[in-house]
Amino acid sequence: MYPPFPIKYRNVEILTTVYRTDRQAIDAHIEPPLLSTGDLVMMHNYYMPDVDVMGEVEETNVMVGVQLSIGDETHLGGFSTNLLISSEIGLAQGREIHGQPKKLGNTKLFKSGTGITAEVKRGENLISRVVMQDKSTASDVSEIERYFPFRKNINHKVIRNIDETQGINQITSRTLADVVVKECCKGPSTLELFENKEAPFHLLPVIETVESFYWKADFSLVPGVILYDYLKENR
Repeated sequence: MYPPFPIKYRNVEILTTVYRTDRQAIDAHIEPPLLSTGDLVMMHNYYMPDVDVMGEVEETNVMVGVQLSIGDETHLGGFSTNLLISSEIGLAQGREIHGQPKKLGNTKLFKSGTGITAEVKRGENLISRVVMQDKSTASDVSEIERYFPFRKNINHKVIRNIDETQGINQITSRTLADVVVKECCKGPSTLELFENKEAPFHLLPVIETVESFYWKADFSLVPGVILYDYLKENR
């Protein structure tokens, strides 16, 4: 259903918002051996006009910073707590290969009188709205990565067998490749979350909006790795 790696994304527009939440709310989304690295959340709102095989795609990825220590090696990255995507191909690929919690939804990025707005919907229901003010300053993606290394996406992949036993139970990781950032700016923003059982962004409530970044880039999805296998470790 989906193309083989690498999958190329061209001329992607992203509105990334960093906000502070309750540390206990983050801990409720992860389980050992994953550990939270702080109380910050990143919400990436994407408009992807040209993706291999998929064509035009809209997506929102809500991430928290995590770490995984295995022996002497520590892996740091962003753990996806919620993902909404407009493409059924992207949904299948994300769930079956990466183990991402993808569901169908829509993300609209548009310029407004007050700046750049991103609205996320599941069906007709509004899930989130972020507005970044026009008074933005030039920036670099490295300023986003100082909060946590989001290019490395860490996921908990669970796939059940037909008899309801666990077929796959792993911590997986993949890192964006061939990243070419074409522009980036940052500025103050406001973020609203709306309660929804099917897309529970609200379970990571907003205590403080730190800042937002609007950036454009090309990048590729490439194969990842299995960091931890619960079924092997728990034998």
